[in-house]
Amino acid sequence: MNVTLKPELEEFIEAEVKSGRSADSSQFLNRAVYHYVVARDLGEEYTPEEMDRMIAEGLDDIERGDTIEGEEAFRQLCAYSADLRRQRA
Repeated sequence: MNVTLKPELEEFIEAEVKSGRSADSSQFLNRAVYHYVVARDLGEEYTPEEMDRMIAEGLDDIERGDTIEGEEAFRQLCAYSADLRRQRA
């Protein structure tokens, strides 16, 4: 499969690889597509602006100390996902 990316996306991916967050561009794209599909399947598609806003809100929450433990977050996410699947069935 060949994919043509906008130059700014190529630069972004190259920067991610250089930073060490991904081993190579294929790994980055595989992860990005996987996360997109998971979000889509949860019924959530966001514009870049919406994602920036949500990230900023999350960082504000962290700064205020308004957080939960990771295990609790995953428990809540799993329950939410199960509810969505039941609603679609």
